[in-house]
Amino acid sequence: MNKITIVVVLIAGLTFAAGSTATAQTQKPTSVFVDVNAAAQTQARTIESSTSFPLYGETAVINAAQSIDSGPLFDISGGYRFMRSYGVAIGVSTFSKSGDGSLVASIPSPIAFNRSVTTTSSATDLKHSEIGTHVMFVYFVPVLENFDVSVFAGPSFFRLTQDILSASVPAGTQTANVATQEQKGNATGANVGVNLNYMFRPNYGAGVFVRYAGAKINLPSAPDVHVGGFQIGIGLRLRF
Repeated sequence: MNKITIVVVLIAGLTFAAGSTATAQTQKPTSVFVDVNAAAQTQARTIESSTSFPLYGETAVINAAQSIDSGPLFDISGGYRFMRSYGVAIGVSTFSKSGDGSLVASIPSPIAFNRSVTTTSSATDLKHSEIGTHVMFVYFVPVLENFDVSVFAGPSFFRLTQDILSASVPAGTQTANVATQEQKGNATGANVGVNLNYMFRPNYGAGVFVRYAGAKINLPSAPDVHVGGFQIGIGLRLRF
């Protein structure tokens, strides 16, 4: 069972449980809602890249792998509740992490064919930055007067900035001079999740959310880079 399936099953279970115990609220729900969350993106990933270029009548090949660990996520969203049970929202999440990487270079000989030399190098502090914009269609399930469950889903739009290891070869040598190249890409994915909201007062409260939001981005040197993933957080709930 993959992570998206787990989230969907969790949402269905919570919605059924909430709906079966829901009681009528005594006051009309507020129209505008804002959620501010401190969260975590739980996936650890490896980004693999490959570049090649002609050299000495043959081809030099540079392969690299970089690790991206799980880490903190900031998330903020705002929306409008146009009916008691339905609303729309838009949110932005940011995730940044630095990781280590390794590089393997196969460099042809300047004086003989089929005499390539393989060299290895490593690097640290390779930056990875994701910005996700999430459009959400929201369904609210009242549970108690001051507690509700909201289920949401919709498209997500990701922007990735990633440091990629590369190398150049000085003329007449088989030496790899390692460098870092910043590459950027965009992709459209999807989000699905659930919010548990407890209001201390009609206009403010706290909540937790569980969400899967992800996509694949093609960078010039690294195809199918996964961004986003399974996310969980806690934060402030404002209602107006």
